Amino acid sequence: MLLRGKTANRLTLQTGIWGRRSVPQSVSKIFFASKCKLHLTSWSRLLISKHMIREKTKSLVHSKCQSAPLKRVAKLFAGHPFRGRIEHDPEGTISVVQLKNVDPVLGVNEKRLPKVVPTGRRRPTFLEEGDILFVNRGMRFFGALVDKPLEKAVAAPHFFIIKANPALVRPDYLAWFLNGKQAQRYYGQCAAGTALPHITRKTLEALPVPVPSLERQALIAKVYQCGLQEKILTERIVEQRELLLSEILDAASQEKK
Repeated sequence: MLLRGKTANRLTLQTGIWGRRSVPQSVSKIFFASKCKLHLTSWSRLLISKHMIREKTKSLVHSKCQSAPLKRVAKLFAGHPFRGRIEHDPEGTISVVQLKNVDPVLGVNEKRLPKVVPTGRRRPTFLEEGDILFVNRGMRFFGALVDKPLEKAVAAPHFFIIKANPALVRPDYLAWFLNGKQAQRYYGQCAAGTALPHITRKTLEALPVPVPSLERQALIAKVYQCGLQEKILTERIVEQRELLLSEILDAASQEKK
């Protein structure tokens, strides 16, 4: 049985894949029964235009402000030294953040951090909320903001720990800048090594950082967070649409003539 008229037109507008043709009734039932958690009609309410974010950020950053080397607005520390491979120890008393636990968009994933027993004479430097973990080697250099408290966690050796001076720069603003195009160009020009590119501590400390007022930094960080949220929502909506489309096509292929 086929649907025509207003019902078919309604489904045409919502799916956008059937054109002006009539739609199988079973497919319409599947479509309306599924009730995707993220409705496509809410797209404009959930997402902020990428163009608006880009232009807003440009206007905020390119206003006249002084720049300073990173070492003047933040302190850098090396990650905790480990001998050999880091392996989980059920008797461990501290957690270790590794490369697989960080992401420039999602930040630090505190789930399933390996536990280890501290060795050596060096006292562990535990990560604090507001710290930035900078990946200093590999094909991609970026900073991941620690936006929540971590219980007795240290950073692996392939990180630099950046602690922003709150009187001069906000951690969320600094995290944005470290991942921005200007900083990325700097890394590309100054990275050492070919097989495994890396950024030295001296090079990172010399990175010029624009330092606008704290109020302007807060605005920039807020726009940046909106952009990250948009990216996450976009990926979720794409996944939902792919799932829904797959169900519709599967149902259409099994429809009896």
